Amino acid sequence: MTPDATVVVRYDEAHRTVVEQTLRTLVRMRGILMLVLGTLLGALVLVPLVAAASAGIDAAFVVVGGALLVIPLVLIVLGARQLQRRPRLPEVAVTITPTSVLFPAIERPSALAPRLRAEEWPREWTSVEVFRASGLQAARVEFTRHDGGKRRRRSIAANSLDVDARVIEDALRGSHTS
Repeated sequence: MTPDATVVVRYDEAHRTVVEQTLRTLVRMRGILMLVLGTLLGALVLVPLVAAASAGIDAAFVVVGGALLVIPLVLIVLGARQLQRRPRLPEVAVTITPTSVLFPAIERPSALAPRLRAEEWPREWTSVEVFRASGLQAARVEFTRHDGGKRRRRSIAANSLDVDARVIEDALRGSHTS
């Protein structure tokens, strides 16, 4: 492979569809469970709080109980946000140009986890390694960026790509070996 060629690695369409369906199911279940947990915790806090308020118990107990209602409310709000999420894999997994390695933005399935931003790494400080499948873990292509004293990693499942992982290794190593 020539070092000045641009390689665009895409996700396999069939695998991408399966992953997106699985993610939708998991996101929905997580949202429902957060709503149920928030409702149950709210009831566990609210019932004693109402009983204490009607019995004329100290106001400090009512304030503490009211503060404890924040946790169930947060769970309910996060559960509602989770139900609205529609995570999708990007069409392109990675693009290797003569000067850089481009990663697309990836939306995570959790309402708490931030989205992975699109990144551009310099090619000369980026290495790639393919970890073959072993046990329950699927094979993956792991990119590592050595920038000064810092080390960053991004990985892609090798079985979800439309090309063999060796093509990615050859494209990145070209004449720019780290």
